[in-house]
Amino acid sequence: MPADAQLAAPAAGRNAGVAGAYRWNILALLAFSQAIAYIDRVNFAVVGPHLIQVYHYTPAQVGLLLSIFNWFFTFSLLAAGPLTDRIRPRRSYPLGVGMWSFATLLCSITKAFTPLAAFLALLGIGESLMIPSGSRVIRETFDKKNRAFAVGTFFAGNKVGLTVGIPLATLLLVNWGWEWVFYITGALGFVWVLWWMAVYRPAPPEAVRAGETQPTIKWATLLRYPTTWGVMLGQAGYLYIYYVFATWLPGYLILQRGLSTLNTGWVGMLPFLVGTICVVLGGWLGDRLIARGARVTLVRKGFAVGGLFGATVFTILGAYSPDNVMAIGFLTLSVASVSFSTAAVNSMPIDVAPPHIVSSLVSLQNFGGNVGGSFAPLVTGFLISASNDFTVPLLVAAGVALVFGCGSYAFIVGNLDRELGAK
Repeated sequence: MPADAQLAAPAAGRNAGVAGAYRWNILALLAFSQAIAYIDRVNFAVVGPHLIQVYHYTPAQVGLLLSIFNWFFTFSLLAAGPLTDRIRPRRSYPLGVGMWSFATLLCSITKAFTPLAAFLALLGIGESLMIPSGSRVIRETFDKKNRAFAVGTFFAGNKVGLTVGIPLATLLLVNWGWEWVFYITGALGFVWVLWWMAVYRPAPPEAVRAGETQPTIKWATLLRYPTTWGVMLGQAGYLYIYYVFATWLPGYLILQRGLSTLNTGWVGMLPFLVGTICVVLGGWLGDRLIARGARVTLVRKGFAVGGLFGATVFTILGAYSPDNVMAIGFLTLSVASVSFSTAAVNSMPIDVAPPHIVSSLVSLQNFGGNVGGSFAPLVTGFLISASNDFTVPLLVAAGVALVFGCGSYAFIVGNLDRELGAK
């Protein structure tokens, strides 16, 4: 069934009353929120080498700044999920986008380490509300047979953000100066908030109550289930390798491969352009297999493990490639392989969480993931400073993806064909 037909097709309950045009609008809002978030993240990754070359920052200092964002993002997730379940996405989503966009604008006023660290912390707090809010919207709007396509589109937005954000930030930096990188990208979120307020229609109270008549699982009890720990540890492997590329790819191209800042903007977009296609394709193909009768557990685990194993292999090959074209090609395939697993990885908590606690389980998954992922920029920065080379950091990324990603999704995550707590 084509994607238009999927989104327009009637489904049970809440989905039956949602028009196809409204669903497309929701998909666009979901994807653009991720795109804006990652544009606002990657602009500092582009400015980072400029701080090293012009303002005498060390790679370790830049890595620390990038990790400060991730630490605040990570620990804020513990509150973001329950807050979203309590106040609903109608309030939590624009609150988060508005907060992180304001923080991005603030980054334009200084190049000093301490205030930049504070603004990146505020950026992380704001962005922590995005994934729990978006996941709850997906649960309200799309049934399980169409869910991976929606999740894939949602997370394809971050690839779009990296694809657009790297050349955009590069052009702004080269032509107007580093301050304008934050002026322009910070303004995008406020446009999104106006769009959200005009389009989004929350689920009717009776639909919410119907989906929450048996709230047998509370936040703390989620930790009793192996699947919760599996998605948390698996996300750590998934996000570690992804954050290495998202935060250090521009630096790798400039510092390791000798590309100019302007060329880096265009070459750096290639892996994420390919990744955008792969994340949507992975979600679409997963939905097709489930619609044809394949077990949700086998589809989700197969895509997750296969994608992360491929990323492991291609990253190792890229780390040892002496030729620039071969190295960039292998690392592009690595990002593509990670992206192919994205929809499956991020559909798992939406599949198994009872409706009243979807955002909370999504937050736990991403908290666990970001505990690992938040160390990626910092560890990478220190390893580069110690060795003046990217080979060891790339091998570490591959190892984390294999052990935590493939291992957890294959052996710890349990049955995804029924909700947690179901008899």
